[in-house]
Amino acid sequence: MAHFKVKRGYNIPLAGEPERLVIKGARPKQAAVQPADFRNFRPQVEVEPGAAVKVGSVLFMDKRHPEIRFLSPVAGTVNEVVRGERRRIMRIIVDAAASDEYEEFPKYSDSAIKNLDREKVRSALLQGGLWPTLRQRPFSNIAGLDASPKAIFISGLETAPLAADPNFYMQELKADFQSGIYALQHLTEGKIHLSVAPDRHDSFDGVEGIELHTFSGPHPAGNVSVQVYHIDRLRAGEIIWYISPYDVARIGQLLKNGRYPNETMVALAGSGLEKCQYVKTITGAALAGILPENLNDDELRVLSGTVLSGTNASLEGFIGFYDHTVTVIPEVQKRRLLGWLSPGFNLASYGGTFFSSLFRNKKFVQNTDINGDERAFVSTGNYEKVVPMDILPVHLAKATLVEDIELMEKLGILEVAPEDFALCTYICPSKIEFGEIIEHGLTLIEKEG
Repeated sequence: MAHFKVKRGYNIPLAGEPERLVIKGARPKQAAVQPADFRNFRPQVEVEPGAAVKVGSVLFMDKRHPEIRFLSPVAGTVNEVVRGERRRIMRIIVDAAASDEYEEFPKYSDSAIKNLDREKVRSALLQGGLWPTLRQRPFSNIAGLDASPKAIFISGLETAPLAADPNFYMQELKADFQSGIYALQHLTEGKIHLSVAPDRHDSFDGVEGIELHTFSGPHPAGNVSVQVYHIDRLRAGEIIWYISPYDVARIGQLLKNGRYPNETMVALAGSGLEKCQYVKTITGAALAGILPENLNDDELRVLSGTVLSGTNASLEGFIGFYDHTVTVIPEVQKRRLLGWLSPGFNLASYGGTFFSSLFRNKKFVQNTDINGDERAFVSTGNYEKVVPMDILPVHLAKATLVEDIELMEKLGILEVAPEDFALCTYICPSKIEFGEIIEHGLTLIEKEG
């Protein structure tokens, strides 16, 4: 076991951490699968409104790779195929029936899973709708069907503010997780790396077939990019795959039970909620069904994901495919008296601008106010303090803005994802959206080949 101590980064002191209490959510009235959850993806819809579906029925496929299928998380009737600008497919909504019927897939025992070959595991994941749980770096796309990753990475810790704790929600899934690891071993000739927190990893103790690492330090220590950088840095021409621990367990469930695993657990977090806790529900469930009925959509922002990388979903939204956190924070209601001249006893401050910096352990209620508009860029020297890799965020952002692909690659853009620069955006006095810039650069490199 190797231990890595991350020194650079920042933990946002945000109020609303979820209590370690799990409740069983009511059966959702609707669930959805959203093509927008998958990067660089072109869906081909296979159902029409009014069609009857089972759990595991195909809703849409990848136009470029029809083998990659996306399945219904509930049995019921297709309500709507929601389209956005230029008829882009945003989501397919299914009205849930009173009970579930399942499509049946092949079943295997643990001993049989150990003896499968790569092609059989690949075929089982494609048929069972779980191939999209595997993503690939560079670019964070769904894993390539014919790609051979040098390693597979699993992050068993979350350091993002208010994020669900994998060690907590994986407590009852160790056997399924182990079965999933047996399956993943057939997909790479390299190692399977599992990173955990030094003091919270009992849910993963004793698992076979993995190389265990511990990471400590502030966010973004839990990000896959940071772990890859420290464990087995990505070189030119190499690829790695990564997957969440919950999805590893889902792979185990699919192979052992022969059914699409449609249960998930999410943390309801944020100062906009009276009770912050974990809830068991259905993947892709409607957020309105798991959040309190008295929430005011005009006063609160509902995010599927964390405050740093989540999607603005609203109460009419659905849980994202990869998300295990739903965050609710206040919207901006009125301008703050005196603005930045306020003493700021109840305002978080990274740079020590407010008196709140004297209270190191205090958690603050923060809203969506970014305290100004985008303005002329000022290089403060703080950006490098929140990126725990030898990557220069300011230089990389400038190279991306001028679309200098060669310089972008030299500065390490293929080793990162937009989420790795969320803290740069948070602390930026110029209100620069670093994540959008990095995403533009990655899209440009992909387009240019």
